[in-house]
Amino acid sequence: MNIHLTLKNAGIATLFLLLLPVIHALAQPSTSYKPIVLHANYDHTKWGIEPSDLVYQFAAYTTSFDGSDDNNGDGQSDCWGIPEWVAYQVNRKTGPGIEAYNRPTWMTDDSLNAQGIAPNDATYAVSGTRDLKEVKTDYRYVRGHMCPKDAADRISMEAGYNTHTVLNAVPQLQWQNNGIWKELENDVTYWADTFATVWVVCGPVFFDKTPSVWIGQNNEVRAAVPDALYKIVIREANTETGLETLAFILPNVIPKEKDDLAEYITSIGRIEKLTWLTFLSNLDLTKQEKEKALHEDLTSAQRASLLNSWGTP
Repeated sequence: MNIHLTLKNAGIATLFLLLLPVIHALAQPSTSYKPIVLHANYDHTKWGIEPSDLVYQFAAYTTSFDGSDDNNGDGQSDCWGIPEWVAYQVNRKTGPGIEAYNRPTWMTDDSLNAQGIAPNDATYAVSGTRDLKEVKTDYRYVRGHMCPKDAADRISMEAGYNTHTVLNAVPQLQWQNNGIWKELENDVTYWADTFATVWVVCGPVFFDKTPSVWIGQNNEVRAAVPDALYKIVIREANTETGLETLAFILPNVIPKEKDDLAEYITSIGRIEKLTWLTFLSNLDLTKQEKEKALHEDLTSAQRASLLNSWGTP
């Protein structure tokens, strides 16, 4: 899906790129969104992710939403109702930041929702559980941001506002969303402040590429509940590959007491095997293979040392 509105005159476009940090404005998936304006100093997919499906570019992130393709190779069309990957760049925070604003009702792509491909806010309500006091808030599925609002707010209010869309969310247990996942999000912004710029690719993991749990009731569009979430963090460094990377797999059912983030460090290669995606595809093959093989079988002490080497808030 290409929803770009590009400048028609190449000469004018070149002039704008030289004078302004803005690339161009994009069409919005619905009228609920704030204006989408891309900036020249953000390249969310700089290191490459393949393949892609229904791609949307926002100021703070790029998302590849799952369409009506065959995800598990069984010859049947699959619609997960969630993104397959979301990529975003975070730059060091400068200036005083933006003023607080009210979050919107979660948005969608109205056309995809009408086609039964993308859910809307009602899917995530899971209204039946709200009537069961036995279902504690921490163990309800909520809209788990892939690109977080806090990172997007560094660009503009509009960029942060537009993170509140199902195109940028997966069903995630509330305690994890506001616990270990939030901790990792905070680490990412800290690393951006430390190293000037970091890049992130994250998304769902399904064992055997087949969802076993879904949310959505009555006639709502369903959304698949991931078995786990992956997150790959990338920064430029003086290494053989030119990069330093950290990769995590966080099961969606982690008990609260299992909150040691270092224990979930893994290799990019392992995430590729679980997701059938290819990361760092813009590197030459030798560098790809070297970087993806790192951190495959670390001890707990080695994982903790690796995480500490990046630093924590």
